[in-house]
Amino acid sequence: MINPCKACSAMCCKTYTITVTSFDIQRAATQSKKSPEEFTTLHPVRLLAYDPDTVLDFENAPSSILGIKSHPCYFIKENLCTIYNSAPLSCKRYPHTINNTVNPRFCPFVSQLLFRLRKPDLDRTVFTNELDQYKEIVKKWNKKQGKKENCLEYLLKATKNLLE
Repeated sequence: MINPCKACSAMCCKTYTITVTSFDIQRAATQSKKSPEEFTTLHPVRLLAYDPDTVLDFENAPSSILGIKSHPCYFIKENLCTIYNSAPLSCKRYPHTINNTVNPRFCPFVSQLLFRLRKPDLDRTVFTNELDQYKEIVKKWNKKQGKKENCLEYLLKATKNLLE
């Protein structure tokens, strides 16, 4: 089947703030050969839609969500993702929601039709299992006292420990 994104101007990648997990960051860093600090940042929680269980709390800074640094997405070139094989899982599911409905808000008409005809590129259970693991890492960070270490470093180390 035709890739619906090829009929698009990548408005989702240019309009949305791409929120990610530490698992997503590790995959993207490996494929792109970039350091996580080059493309990742903490976005203060003022976004309209986010999962509250992924919010990172700090003692002397605003609560934040991990995301791709640039806007449009750091990895978008000529309206296509340069790291699609290891792209954030939420990107690989877009515009399919976690409930398997289609929400192609920014997709042109042709892409909307194609997305409605095909299944997501990623199974829902793969996405939700990894997201649940990330939420556990976030919960541990939020319970930490002192938080003297770098948050991104902590998240990546905890993720690596889970993967080993």
